[in-house]
Amino acid sequence: MPFEELPTYYDRLPLLTAQLEEQGCIGLMVLDASAFAAIESEYGHSALQEVRQRAFSVIKEHQGRDCRQGDLWMLDRPGGLRLLVFLERKRRKNVTFSSADFRAIRARLLTSVVPNLVRGCFPYLKTAPRIDVVHGLALNNPLVHPETVIRRVLDESRTIAQHLQLAEVLQERERLQELIVHERIVTAFQPILLLKDHTVLGFEALSRGARGTNLETADELFGAAERHGLLVELDRLCRMRALLSAGRVPSNARLFVNTLPATIRDPHFRGKPLIDFLDRAQVSPDRIVLEITEKLVIENYAMFREAMQYFVDLGMSFAVDDVGAGYSGLELIARLHPHFLKIDMSLVRDVHTSVVNRAMVKAIVTLSRAIGATVIAEGIHIQEEAAALEHLGVDFGQGFYLARPETPEE
Repeated sequence: MPFEELPTYYDRLPLLTAQLEEQGCIGLMVLDASAFAAIESEYGHSALQEVRQRAFSVIKEHQGRDCRQGDLWMLDRPGGLRLLVFLERKRRKNVTFSSADFRAIRARLLTSVVPNLVRGCFPYLKTAPRIDVVHGLALNNPLVHPETVIRRVLDESRTIAQHLQLAEVLQERERLQELIVHERIVTAFQPILLLKDHTVLGFEALSRGARGTNLETADELFGAAERHGLLVELDRLCRMRALLSAGRVPSNARLFVNTLPATIRDPHFRGKPLIDFLDRAQVSPDRIVLEITEKLVIENYAMFREAMQYFVDLGMSFAVDDVGAGYSGLELIARLHPHFLKIDMSLVRDVHTSVVNRAMVKAIVTLSRAIGATVIAEGIHIQEEAAALEHLGVDFGQGFYLARPETPEE
């Protein structure tokens, strides 16, 4: 049965009415895939229909396996994106659904059906769309039309989904604030090596959230900080922890520290507070390399150019990170005369086979030589990439092929 033929609850109203009258209630799960609508806006109706076809294939696959065969799958409206699952009554007909039953069914849908629905959006949605799964109970009321009873449950499900989303947002913010206040940051160091003989140039400090939390990866941690307006607070903590941990890094190696443009305005990272902190961390300024992404350099060019000279005069160096990641700002970058240019891993990936990537890397190497900067390639995963980069004139690299990040304890 093609996905378009999945009925709406209105189409099956006589059946649902009979069940309401016979059972006194109907259990309902709502899978709200409204986020799929972005596909139609971006790629057109046919693309959305393709994804809906995949969604129905997923439903068919799971019926009788992760979902009971007697559950009725419907839509809230023709062509809709809210999947309704009217639940088959329990095997003991005199026992109605409990909250524990609904929680168990929701957990099963979230772990089995929803991930496959999300995968069906590829390649149209690069970020996994949110699918809310909520439950409701339609109670028979002989004074009210059955459609009104079901519509009331659907409206309630929207409200529940909104409350769940808000609760998750608030919980995430609370976890992030607690992480920052209690400094639960893990700092790992990844070596930057000379490609020719693996001599160590320095180490990049990489910050992660506490292990075993949903803020463990860098993307999760900094994504949450951006959503909650806490990027500067997190950046200050990561910078501080990186420098304080640097005592275990070889004293002849440079320390690369990622930073935001706001860092150069931070009063605790200038003047006497900065000097006192570096004394405490036992790190001399000439070992520190401040990294800022190409995107942020371009967006904050005037402020960055004016303020960076202060740190250069102290003996620090600075690097432009993610060069070539989609921003055409090489001319602006050249005017800054950075000490290091770090090639984004998107250009490094498959550089041994991609003519375009090789041409981009050559352009960056040529620019670096013109301004006296050292080039570092990020995200090298295989030997062929390292060999191709070295052949193109890239002297230094970092990535899992060369060495994985490790904490000072490791």
